[in-house]
Amino acid sequence: MTFTEDVPREAHAISPVAPPRRVDRAKRPIWPWVTLMTVAVSVLGVAALDGRGPAAAAPASESAVIEDSGAELPIAVPTRVGRSERAGPILDLNDSSIASGGPNSGRLINGERLPMRGLGYYTYDPSTQVSPQSPERRWGTAALISQLTSLGEWFDRAHPNRPRLGIGDLSLESGGVFGGPGVGHASHQNGTDVDIRLPRADGVEGPANPGNYDRALTQEIVDRLVAQGASLVLIGPSLDLHGPAGIVVRWPNHDDHLHVRFPDPDGSGN
Repeated sequence: MTFTEDVPREAHAISPVAPPRRVDRAKRPIWPWVTLMTVAVSVLGVAALDGRGPAAAAPASESAVIEDSGAELPIAVPTRVGRSERAGPILDLNDSSIASGGPNSGRLINGERLPMRGLGYYTYDPSTQVSPQSPERRWGTAALISQLTSLGEWFDRAHPNRPRLGIGDLSLESGGVFGGPGVGHASHQNGTDVDIRLPRADGVEGPANPGNYDRALTQEIVDRLVAQGASLVLIGPSLDLHGPAGIVVRWPNHDDHLHVRFPDPDGSGN
């Protein structure tokens, strides 16, 4: 069927058999359109008053809920489960960590990873002396992670205006030999060891040595570690520190950090 340029398609839909005669647009009566518009407005007005029209449509927020009902919603995180890796330490730890074997020949099972920073502490890489520490070197038993977060909380309460504690290497995710590149360890194999940077006298969070460390503050940290149950605290031969014999021990290559060990959580050595 052929449509002429000035005849609307609607006309052919109404009378396909006898197409209407050509009408000059300028002379077309406008009353049919006015009537249709009036009826439409009336119908819409009645529908709106009756609660069935656009004026009674659901609010946008309700419509969004209906349309997105199959979408993934935010997960409700229990209060005691920690915050994000960047926001702070985890608070709810598993109770199935196993420090298998010994610190010098062992492995870590079901360990926890220390967040890169938290209340009273930050992490750093001993190989580069840069913060934060890489994720693969921050694993330990749940007991060790709990000890470190507790130490950080204590330090934040006791010294709110001092720079935070620097936490270095713990263990690898599955424990075992902790070699290079960079700094390696003979121990740190079963999730019970951690290195802690000496606090500096100038208040800077950075590398420390016997010439710039804060002796009094470091001694306070050593005392706190012993009070929390550390079984070993290695100190460098050039550091003026002390503690219980057999727990606080002088050891080579430890003039810039404390090496701390907490007991195997279940005490069996597995």
